[in-house]
Amino acid sequence: MAYAALSSLMYTLEQLFKPNQSFVCRSSTQQHVESLHQNLSALQDFLDDTTKDIETLKVVEKRIRNVVHKAEDRVDSSLRNIILADREDKRQKACTSFYEELLKVDEQVYILKKQVMLIEFSMHGSKSAELATTSSSPERSKIEENTIVGMQDDLNTILDRVTSQIGELTVIPIFGMGGIGKTTLARKVYDDSSIRSRFDKHAWVTISQEYNKRQMLLEVVSSITGSNQEVSDDELMEIVYRGLKGRRFLFVIDDIWSTEAWDQMQRIFPNDDNKSRILLTTRLKYVADYVNCPDFPPHSMSFLSQDDSWNLFTEKLFKKDPCPPLLVEMGKHIVEQCQGLPLSIIVVAGLL
Repeated sequence: MAYAALSSLMYTLEQLFKPNQSFVCRSSTQQHVESLHQNLSALQDFLDDTTKDIETLKVVEKRIRNVVHKAEDRVDSSLRNIILADREDKRQKACTSFYEELLKVDEQVYILKKQVMLIEFSMHGSKSAELATTSSSPERSKIEENTIVGMQDDLNTILDRVTSQIGELTVIPIFGMGGIGKTTLARKVYDDSSIRSRFDKHAWVTISQEYNKRQMLLEVVSSITGSNQEVSDDELMEIVYRGLKGRRFLFVIDDIWSTEAWDQMQRIFPNDDNKSRILLTTRLKYVADYVNCPDFPPHSMSFLSQDDSWNLFTEKLFKKDPCPPLLVEMGKHIVEQCQGLPLSIIVVAGLL
């Protein structure tokens, strides 16, 4: 049943690859359709391998079936809304909704694939299965650490934008799929002592999909004033605005999912033409486009090359020692399955 569910969803996605389906698949959407199809294909390959332990296979099959059935329902429902839209504005809204649903489904299937990879690569199956059930978000911030293997060009680009001579408040969006290194890159810039010394105030706030305006404001107030105050949201916004007014600030907004969240947040930032900067990370290209300043296009994160993937893997696994020649072929096969996604590489290397 799990295999059938995978095949059904993959067939739906394959129809979107056809030229006459361009009304759905803009370039940004196409990228995530292809990513989702690849992840589903990897799960299918796992089920094809008959050497798996039967009990383990039953558990994994059930998990795959549950996730994929729900994913297919969401994709089908979103596509149906596009087909039934009778006006251009409705169609555009339905296309945006499809893109958002696609990102959520891609993330869920990616997490599922990561769980399967942990089971497949671990030499201790029970420990692997236990690790695989952990939540992705807290784990992700812990795992990503501050590694920038293969990201030096990205780092240089963002540093150039942060230190540019543009006087007005500038938003610098970084976008890409989950686990590709957006937060790691932003953290590297934020923690750089030569960058921090340029600014009077610094603050970091993580938004996430479950946006909580008040919690965000309390975190910002705590970062700026060092205290928590039980006042209304409007008063909190006024406190933040006054705390930043006249000061050059570096503000990181990590993992923002909606334009509505940005519309609410941007009111707290004064524009004093003093070279203040806001670094913003998101998985959604349309959010990056929405917040973007005309001086710089949104910065898109790319997958790691095979060489950079191997370097990251061996750095995490062997530290400063070279990979033993006997393990190179097997190691490169493992790295290839990670498809250039830094988080996958770090998870697998950490487990090994």
